Amino acid sequence: MFAFGRIPARLRQSVTVATLCTGLLLNPLAAGVSFADTNSAIDKLLGEAITQAQTMVALMTNNCPGGNNGRPPQAYDAFVKRSNEVNKQLVDLKVALAKGKTPNAAQQIDSAKDGLDKMVAMMRENCSGGSHGINPLNYGTLIQVKENVSGKLDAVKTILEA
Repeated sequence: MFAFGRIPARLRQSVTVATLCTGLLLNPLAAGVSFADTNSAIDKLLGEAITQAQTMVALMTNNCPGGNNGRPPQAYDAFVKRSNEVNKQLVDLKVALAKGKTPNAAQQIDSAKDGLDKMVAMMRENCSGGSHGINPLNYGTLIQVKENVSGKLDAVKTILEA
């Protein structure tokens, strides 16, 4: 049986982007797709990316062993701050694109993706234990969410560059 999770992250991301773009661009109804439909697709992708990115904080809340209900990772406050910055970038991008302002959208997307990467890196081995610390309990899910959000952002970037 084939396991999608065994594909390297970069390849999974490429497959996700290709699938999203194919669905948007090669849809049988594509002959009648208007500029408004493209904007709607971009708006939907960004809306989903924002919602999913916001779940990353909840995934790390009290996610280290200890206490009655777990403990927050050591860098949790910095993680929340970075999450707020990334979400602001994504919301600002969504608003700008809705107004038709796209000159630096690719740079904004790259910056948001960099922030997501830094968020995941912050949580690596960020709970007490082991010789270098241990990963929070939902660390694998955190990576999956980050990859999903990155795939959506790559799809938006690809659409804008087309």
